[in-house]
Amino acid sequence: MSSIINRRDWLKSGLLASAGLTFGQSTPSYASQTSQLGIINVYAEREMELAKEAMLAAAPQIKARLSSNENPWGPSASAIKAITETAPKAFLYAGGITMELRKTIADMHGVAPDQVLLGAGSSELLMASLMMAATKGKVMMAETCYISGRDARDESAKMPTEKVALTKDYQYDLDAMATRVGSDTAMIYVCNPNNPTGVMLPSAKLKSFCDAVSPKSTVLVDEAYIDYAPNPATDSMVDCIKKGQNVLILRTLSKLHGFAGLRIGYALGQPEILKELRKYCSGGFTVSATSAAAAVASFKDKAFQEMVIKNTAESKKFLYDTLKSMDYTYLPSDANFVLFPIKIKGQMLVQKMMAEGVSVRSWAFDQQNWCRVSIGTMDEMKAFKEAFTKSVS
Repeated sequence: MSSIINRRDWLKSGLLASAGLTFGQSTPSYASQTSQLGIINVYAEREMELAKEAMLAAAPQIKARLSSNENPWGPSASAIKAITETAPKAFLYAGGITMELRKTIADMHGVAPDQVLLGAGSSELLMASLMMAATKGKVMMAETCYISGRDARDESAKMPTEKVALTKDYQYDLDAMATRVGSDTAMIYVCNPNNPTGVMLPSAKLKSFCDAVSPKSTVLVDEAYIDYAPNPATDSMVDCIKKGQNVLILRTLSKLHGFAGLRIGYALGQPEILKELRKYCSGGFTVSATSAAAAVASFKDKAFQEMVIKNTAESKKFLYDTLKSMDYTYLPSDANFVLFPIKIKGQMLVQKMMAEGVSVRSWAFDQQNWCRVSIGTMDEMKAFKEAFTKSVS
């Protein structure tokens, strides 16, 4: 037998070991181990896909990279300054600055520091949350959301899920989800605003759902795009955390703050939930000193955040007007991207747009092909308009 270890198998073994699992042990069950492997597989594959997309979209001929929901205006000058100042001390572990970051986040949300868990982007914490849930039962989610479909790639090792169709106006059907919660429902995943639709739930309705359901099952609210909502402070489910509910919130700095490549995210929840979640992730140890320092600086830079929100709204309006002028409808979005139905196959449009130097994403659901466009600078949106006009004519 070859002594060379497949890197992917090594990664899976390492992640299982970090979670206190081995291939030979009897508990958790083989089925739950397999489910966790499935989660690792699809996330590893997704990261490779994103890397490939990034390489293509960074090519010299690319005029507009509108496929990854990134912030084209960030990170801020203050964040870059913090990186520069912290870099000479990068030989030291980041304990001090990450503690400051946790306190900054806790103060910002009005919670205790032990209700904050850091991660290298929210993807690390999302994967950990799903792994934690897979040891207990099923994850309920919308039929079309950020994580739906990912478990379908490996039928031999997929995460146990229960999917609930969106409503006719592409909202989460919270009433249907509430009635289907059972003893085997370990977690309910709600992405709000939802990706890829951009549609946001009314905060009062989601809070009522959390009130009713969280005693039965953990409600995981993915708020990756909440900063683009009409009222981020009140639209968030942070009040559920303050009330002691069994609610877990994920946040990322990849969007508003422009940290997609710097990798900073965090979870908010009850201390006992976060303590269990640490078994399946790094517990914040993967956060670099430079990124943590940049995050602290970026949170303080309100002028930069306001600029990004303003520019995003202007570019989004331009996109709306472009689609209307070409007789295309769209889903009104509370995120930094817009989803709209298209009249040709999604992959065909993606290829045609790439040939014109513009990257976009395609989706297929509800018996319809869709295009998702990230909001870029005004120049990038003009490039989209030109490329889209040529691609669909």
